[in-house]
Amino acid sequence: MRRRMGASALHVRDEAGMTLVELMVALVVFGIAATGIAYTMIAATNTTRLDRNRVQAANLAAREIEATRSEFANAGDGATTLGNSGTVTNPHPLPAGSAPELSTFTVTRTVQWIPAGAGTSACDGGATVTYPSLAVDVTVTWPRMDNVKPVVSHTVLTPPKNSLNSELAFVGIKVLRANGTPAAGQAVKLTGPSTVTTTTAADGCAVFSLTVFGSYQASLATTGYVDNYGIPNPSKTIIVNKSELSQASFYYDRAATLNVTASTTSGYALPATLPNAFQLYNTGIQPAGIKSVPSTGSTTTVTGLWPFSDGYALWSGTCSQSDPVKAGGARQASTVLAPGATGTAQLWFFPVSVHVVNVDGVPLAGATVVANPTSTLGCMPVGSTIDSQNWVLGKTASDGTLLTSLPAGSWTLSIAGRNPDGTWPDTPSLVPGGAPADVTARIDTLS
Repeated sequence: MRRRMGASALHVRDEAGMTLVELMVALVVFGIAATGIAYTMIAATNTTRLDRNRVQAANLAAREIEATRSEFANAGDGATTLGNSGTVTNPHPLPAGSAPELSTFTVTRTVQWIPAGAGTSACDGGATVTYPSLAVDVTVTWPRMDNVKPVVSHTVLTPPKNSLNSELAFVGIKVLRANGTPAAGQAVKLTGPSTVTTTTAADGCAVFSLTVFGSYQASLATTGYVDNYGIPNPSKTIIVNKSELSQASFYYDRAATLNVTASTTSGYALPATLPNAFQLYNTGIQPAGIKSVPSTGSTTTVTGLWPFSDGYALWSGTCSQSDPVKAGGARQASTVLAPGATGTAQLWFFPVSVHVVNVDGVPLAGATVVANPTSTLGCMPVGSTIDSQNWVLGKTASDGTLLTSLPAGSWTLSIAGRNPDGTWPDTPSLVPGGAPADVTARIDTLS
């Protein structure tokens, strides 16, 4: 009887509360539900905030458009002054007492002349000034925009007909990036009878209105940028005539950098005296698609490069025969560089085994081997800052052998301070991927 009562009491205690496992499960379920509710509330709050910000931004954009219209209409020289203002941030600040949160918004206004008529870019249209007007673009941004796009407003302001086109001349400068897209916000300077600077609009076009005519220089000068010829501060001459539209264009982008390392086949050495230059190749390099670059040893850093979309091929030396294509092979794959990026490339030399013996076939140790191109076409002259001749390859080992390497093409190998037994030998034409060349130089024992 006592035992049965004990079992009943134990059963009552089991049903009196939750176990630890049940409590943990309940907490997990509650946490999941609470997280979902909190996420929904946060998302709703963010949506409300973003909607409110877009409404405020739209109101600020409309306010700026109306303020610009008033500035354009009320001032006697409003059109000329406004047309030369370019891109301005917060051109009409909010009055004192405005809501504090509005101070976090940024209003950017860009004004651009349209000499050829509404809707036509001065950089892409004809050269006749038919009816100058002003394109006004207003962009409003704010902090914590997430993925929301800025609010943009646009209008065209038209001065009274024939009030400007007989008094002004216009210049349209188009600036494009390496990928062909417009370079918005790029500073452009005109220097001549007067000097003026403005920035490009969203279409990459900078438009100037001028009252002083003559010869001007349009120029770009942004630190770290180059044009498609590798010039950091490019300029072009513009002739400005009354009542005419003059145009010019530039490609301009962040300069790229290339780290070049001399390399050769395992087991073979690079020349003891490396060539003083190597060649960069791209069909866009003017005038012939090739640029000679001074080398600084086994590793060279080349800066100020235009980021061609198809990249750069390269080879050692300046002689025409060292172009792997002209040597009968193929150039190595081009190295593509993104604007502002740094890339790496290998400058390959090709293996040559040189054996130096006397007339009796006895190996000569310690012989200094020198190489000269069999064709000097295109080679820089000996003694110039950049040359491709009289390279010292190294000295032979105790068995009279030197495992060395050379650029593409055919090379005459000689021994410094010695005369040949007959003539000095030539290598076969060296090409990428070819078998190592094996050459024997026989010296005159009496030399």
